[in-house]
Amino acid sequence: MGARHRKPWPAFALYLDVGASCAVHRRQRLALSRFDRSGAVGEGDGARRGRYRPPARPRFARRRSAPAGRGAMMGLDGVFTRYVGRLFIVRFAGLLLFFVIVLQMLDLLNRSEAINAAAGAGPESIARYIALRAPQIASQFTPFAALLAIVVTLSSLNLSSEIAVMRAAGMSIHRVLRPIGAACLVIAIAHFVFHEGLVVPRTAELEYWEANKFEVGLKHDASTRTNLKLLLEGEIVAAASAARTDEGVRLSGVTVYELDAAGLAERIIEARAALFTGGGWRLIDAKTPGPERASASVASMPWKTSLDPETLFALSLNPDRAGMAALVRQIDQLDRDGADAGAAVTSLLSRFSTPMATLIMPLLGAIAGFGVSRQGNQLVRASAGAALGFLYFVFENLMLAVGKLGAIPPMLGAFFPLALFLVVGFAILLAMEN
Repeated sequence: MGARHRKPWPAFALYLDVGASCAVHRRQRLALSRFDRSGAVGEGDGARRGRYRPPARPRFARRRSAPAGRGAMMGLDGVFTRYVGRLFIVRFAGLLLFFVIVLQMLDLLNRSEAINAAAGAGPESIARYIALRAPQIASQFTPFAALLAIVVTLSSLNLSSEIAVMRAAGMSIHRVLRPIGAACLVIAIAHFVFHEGLVVPRTAELEYWEANKFEVGLKHDASTRTNLKLLLEGEIVAAASAARTDEGVRLSGVTVYELDAAGLAERIIEARAALFTGGGWRLIDAKTPGPERASASVASMPWKTSLDPETLFALSLNPDRAGMAALVRQIDQLDRDGADAGAAVTSLLSRFSTPMATLIMPLLGAIAGFGVSRQGNQLVRASAGAALGFLYFVFENLMLAVGKLGAIPPMLGAFFPLALFLVVGFAILLAMEN
């Protein structure tokens, strides 16, 4: 029979050799420091009892031996960082690409009929929709892809006993997770830049295009608001769009629900448009549907409402579709008008808390990589790490929704899940370390 195939050592078996060499060096130095203190040094009856100093080695030998060991350890640290970091980055990129492709295909199957229903629609419309929708999917699933990549990376390292080798060489859990944490920091920064620079404008363009029935060749008008729903004093106003024109502010597809003292709809007014000129609003082609009311439309009628044009554009700005500069201006306008700016402030803070979620994924997924693999519970630990991260995403979305409703302060809604699970992650790490 031929020679039996031997499985190669794990990539970090060299750490054991370095650790053993360092231990031998420490024992040699300890042996030199242990000496007989009973010998006398000096001359005469009052000779002092002194410390024995071993003969010094040549200076050049001392200077060459110590840096050599430190250089070897620094080189191994670089190899370790590149190895673990590369494993994590490759798995993260693959999982994120997988999520984008699969979810984009499912979303396209759902929206393709509406896209092709527009006059003159073709493959160009499909390609435009993918270009506008794919960045939003990538930004939404970046933290989740990082979590799964951490679980897969640590599980594979544990199954191949590489984590056991690292731990035997004296590396702590924090040291093992340091390359993954550094990679997550880079991913979080890139996620923030990608979201603000590409996702926000493309999502706003997609919403405008969808509100106009995916019209072919339609250019995005950033000053136009779509799908407006405003709750005012004594009425609810819904409009298909709002835009600034040469004549003034114009609303299209207006529906007004007048409320009574009990908050119930007392009358409904539908109008083709509403125009703000001369300091007041007028409804164009307005009618009041109902069995007891005449259905004939009125060419023009005054509209008594508390809606201010500037407040209209501030309230109708979707915080998730606006850049940070526009969002800050919206908050300032709402504060001047005395309106509630809680939803806008929560959305502004979530621009920072959402990318920062990637930073705590190594803490939540670390449970998947540390433990004795022969116990047969590797799948349980990997599932626990993924479930802990999934619980964070659910809790984060819940707190953001509650914060936008104004039930809790915006700072609490945006950063409380991050702080809570940061403490939980460190507690798990300390428990595993001990």
